[in-house]
Amino acid sequence: MDQLVNFLARHPHIHYSTLSSPDFDNLRRGYVINDTIPAMVVRPRSGADVASLVSVLKANDLPFSIRVGGHDMFGRFQVKDAITIDLREIHYIHVDRDSQTARIGGGVLVKDLLQELDQHGMVVPHPVISSVGFVGWATHGGYGLLSAEYGMGADQILQAKLVDANAVVRDADEDMLTAIRGGGGTLGVIVELTIKVYPLSQILAGFIIYDSTDLSTTIKRYNDAYRRQTEEGFPKELNTFQSVINSSGSKVLAVLFVWASSNLKEGQKWISKLLAWSPVATSTVLPTTMSAFNESTKTIVPTMVYGRSLTISLRDLTSEVVDVMSKHAILQPNSPATMFGMHELRACAPQPSLSTVIDTRCHHFVLELLPTVQDVALLNAALVWAHGFYDALLRTDSANILTSTYLPLTEPSKVNMKGIYGEKFETLKRIKRQYDPDNVFKLALVQVR
Repeated sequence: MDQLVNFLARHPHIHYSTLSSPDFDNLRRGYVINDTIPAMVVRPRSGADVASLVSVLKANDLPFSIRVGGHDMFGRFQVKDAITIDLREIHYIHVDRDSQTARIGGGVLVKDLLQELDQHGMVVPHPVISSVGFVGWATHGGYGLLSAEYGMGADQILQAKLVDANAVVRDADEDMLTAIRGGGGTLGVIVELTIKVYPLSQILAGFIIYDSTDLSTTIKRYNDAYRRQTEEGFPKELNTFQSVINSSGSKVLAVLFVWASSNLKEGQKWISKLLAWSPVATSTVLPTTMSAFNESTKTIVPTMVYGRSLTISLRDLTSEVVDVMSKHAILQPNSPATMFGMHELRACAPQPSLSTVIDTRCHHFVLELLPTVQDVALLNAALVWAHGFYDALLRTDSANILTSTYLPLTEPSKVNMKGIYGEKFETLKRIKRQYDPDNVFKLALVQVR
């Protein structure tokens, strides 16, 4: 540790914080509140800073982890008594409208990327929550909005710069890019990405809150209509995110609606369809921008919570699954932060033109159960609810349950890397052995040995 302190003393532009520093608690804190105390939080400002830092850490056998947005539901971006490398000061965004690309620093948050793209009339697939780090989200797969038209987050990655196992800043070659697209930081610290972006200015977006006086019936009615429409087909411009949230002391079915096209007249036809599926309490769907809409989602997600997530991936929302959802939605605790929702990768999503290690490309849903609370006294009840919900889903038709899960939402004890990466797991292992044979990045979220 002395060598690290000496290094930081020689590089005063690199801010760092220890347990005795006044900003330590603020810098270490992520979305989920926990008691993990790292030895130090270090905030490099460039790829060169990261390379020098990794060199010192490696030479002195000091464990380290990487943090950007801090939204891992299990706090795996930092480790007890290890060094947290916080990339949030590596923050730049350069948009090239002609080539439809953007070059972004490793510490860029989704909200800042969308705001900058908005200035250029551009968008990119992104998660629902605006405070997530874009690089971490995209490199671990990236379920989210706009995937039906443009693909997953990983599919947008064209180039990358990373600090490798030799503590050198380098451009990722094709093998490394294959692993980065879904394998996260298993090969190094990703300090820059070049990504695809797409021209789109005005959209139609907002929340549909269905009358949930009889929540069970509302959920069944909505999903019956959704299933029928799936058989007929959805346009790729339409994106929805179904959730059950606590609003004003009651549980409601809330659907995020995004029509990702400037043809707002056609989008109005689709919002009319969804409004007819079940009686509606209120709708906020209006012409807007992707950045403005993304900011509005902050109203349903608190800044910090206690808790975790449970997740399961399903081929279809069968009537059996919907029955489970309906039952456990009623049992959902009334804490404002407790909720569940579902991501969907639709059949119309484009197959990747670039090589990745993401194996699950079939149409499927990722259910995200969030036993999260702002009052820790309410946590046990939320956990009991979520585990009962999860166990009931496991008892549904096993043929409908995928072996893969979404790693950023998966409890560590339930992580099965072979199940997550399927036939691509051997590819990921081969690339890991080639570029990080000594497992320098052993605390990365993706563990491959």
